[in-house]
Amino acid sequence: MMLDAPPSQEEIDTAFRLREEYTKATPSTESEAGVLAGRIYGDWQAAHAEGRSTATDLLSFIREVGKGSVTAEDRGTTRAFWAYESQPEGAHEPIEHRFLARALGASRGMQVLQDTDAGRQMDSYRLENKLMQRTLEKDYGLDGEELENVVNQTWVTLSERFAMAAEGPVVALVGEIAERTVLGKDELPVLLARPKVGKEGVKFPVPLPERDHLPPEIHAFVAHAPHRAQIRMEDYDPNKKPKDFAAKLAGIEVPDNQREAHEAAMWRLSTANTYDELKARAEQSAVPQQGSAFTPGLTTKPATRPAAPRGPTGHGVYNPTAIAPPAPAVAPAHAGVER
Repeated sequence: MMLDAPPSQEEIDTAFRLREEYTKATPSTESEAGVLAGRIYGDWQAAHAEGRSTATDLLSFIREVGKGSVTAEDRGTTRAFWAYESQPEGAHEPIEHRFLARALGASRGMQVLQDTDAGRQMDSYRLENKLMQRTLEKDYGLDGEELENVVNQTWVTLSERFAMAAEGPVVALVGEIAERTVLGKDELPVLLARPKVGKEGVKFPVPLPERDHLPPEIHAFVAHAPHRAQIRMEDYDPNKKPKDFAAKLAGIEVPDNQREAHEAAMWRLSTANTYDELKARAEQSAVPQQGSAFTPGLTTKPATRPAAPRGPTGHGVYNPTAIAPPAPAVAPAHAGVER
């Protein structure tokens, strides 16, 4: 099966089942949270007694989880990454990509962080859950802000290590890539730098959502997988100028067979001050022009645009610092992985 093949109905059904199991295992009362907090404490004590932990406190033990194994020995070499959610064809409602990744991982033999020893352990503690955080504050005297920071950083550590272990093409289950997510700011930069991954090695089973302010040919260029891996949704924020997006595109790497499309996209974006203006021009150019005095009564095609000027096509990934547009709808955030 191709790595960018859309999820099958069986995989979608599995993802919903995994979500249901996850929800049932997540504490919903103080009593349930107390039991899980006790298990975390017990794991620390057992690891310390067996010489597997040098942590002197509970927060240090949580940090240690980030040093555990990030490879599932019973899976292949392909690794799956994710953020946010979508509604694939065949799904009755949106499904979080964290569960879809696990479903694809099981059926296609892919590595998924939550199915590795360290990822599974961290995931089982539900430390991103506010009820769990309050319980650990109350029962074990942890500082709430420090706990949240440790949990977030532990997930970042696990995610970066998981990406660093990639030795071939990877799968990214995501619609649009936001700069503020772990996928956008931590994992993809690592993957693009990996010699056996790079821009050509990132595959997307989930289609890029269409945005009304982008002309179809610009959307098609952005949706091309090697480009998509280097672009963030903040780059084509409709509240910014198309020229800003053109400047971003000037800095990405493109395959040789996309050079002309690359230059055309930059030229098109650089000619408009707003996306409304860009859209209006696109609509105008799509209207057939009536015949002239030389061709009475004939309908002719719109005049061909001038060739796109050849400009710089520098390499490298530019990380925007501007605030992103509203992120796609997500389920309760999984700390350190899909904020």
